[in-house]
Amino acid sequence: MGGFFAFLLSRATGISAFAILEAGYLLFGLVGLSVVAGGTARELAGRPERRRYLIVLVAGLPLGLVGARLIPVIQDAVAAGRLTWGLVTSGGLVFYGGALVWLAAMALGCRLWRLSPWPLLDAVCHFGPLGHAFGRLGCFFGGCCFGAPTDGPLGVRFPAGSPAFLQHKAQGLLPDGATTSLPVHPTQLYEAVGNLLLFVLLDRTTRHRPAKPGRITGLYLTGYAVLRFSLEFWRGDTIRGIYLGFSTSQYLAVAVALCGLFLLLHPEKRV
Repeated sequence: MGGFFAFLLSRATGISAFAILEAGYLLFGLVGLSVVAGGTARELAGRPERRRYLIVLVAGLPLGLVGARLIPVIQDAVAAGRLTWGLVTSGGLVFYGGALVWLAAMALGCRLWRLSPWPLLDAVCHFGPLGHAFGRLGCFFGGCCFGAPTDGPLGVRFPAGSPAFLQHKAQGLLPDGATTSLPVHPTQLYEAVGNLLLFVLLDRTTRHRPAKPGRITGLYLTGYAVLRFSLEFWRGDTIRGIYLGFSTSQYLAVAVALCGLFLLLHPEKRV
């Protein structure tokens, strides 16, 4: 069933199925970012510093994009044994690196502007899982972040030219003339559902009374770390890097979970 809608659109328009998948990736990614920005703006409504907070949010986005490239660049440089300009300018993006650098950039920007960072960070982390759910739908359409092969009923196939197809072809897992990948776990959809559940948890935390500064940030960092660490066991894209049996994101998730737990276990007054 993977790529079914793309194939239908491809038949109707004459555009390649993978080009349609890539367009879906971009569209859902922009929708997710808009959800986070819009939700944050609503959360900060009524605050006299709202305009400055939103400037910090937007100003931090380019640094977040740089952060999203950091992990792939480091992995490629380690694999190649050297760092080249080509490795810096080509390759994919990693959500974890981008999100963490964006949060750090916003925290620094607030401090430089003599603002408490917690209203902004808590608002972004409140709506972050909702926006990320849309982003993972984009990953599903784009074919990246795919799962391990499965014979289960939830398995999906991605079309020729997709990352899953190319990896399976390179590994010799596909017969000559194959037009789709092997059926794989739709880990993008698993994570989208997990993010929606995390958003519901965070939303309920703030529904009846405001949470203490930093609590939403701590809950988000811890909750997403647990979700990501668990889902990595179903991922199949080798490009994300596997070291001593665990992926790069799993090592990062452990560190992030410790930071999130620190915020939750030390709820002293923050300014």
